Amino acid sequence: MRALIVEDDALNARVLHLALNAHFETVCTDDADRSVATYMQALDGDAPFDVVLLDLMLPGESGLTVLERIRTVETERGLPRVPVLITTAITDINIALRAFEQGHISAYLVKPLDLDRLLAELRTLGLIRAA
Repeated sequence: MRALIVEDDALNARVLHLALNAHFETVCTDDADRSVATYMQALDGDAPFDVVLLDLMLPGESGLTVLERIRTVETERGLPRVPVLITTAITDINIALRAFEQGHISAYLVKPLDLDRLLAELRTLGLIRAA
């Protein structure tokens, strides 16, 4: 199983990596363009990502734009939607609703992250086993 962590804060990226590395091979990116390029390379190779953890506040394009780009590629290629969990400090309910409506996200997790909730969401999605 592979997880793409899109996080521009090095400490947050490290925390997510440490929380997930028992369950996933993790790849971390820190901006919109690199994230989409990494996602595309994985699709074009033999190891697509099983889940994406996506920060909304990124340098350059926002995380919502990254989400839209990923969903466009999936639609164009006729692929199933990869589960996307938003990880953000943004608590604006309108942004959360937009993410759910436009991007069909699996979860919206507000920072500081509750790692138990993160793991519970991954269990609910069937991506990790119950403890």
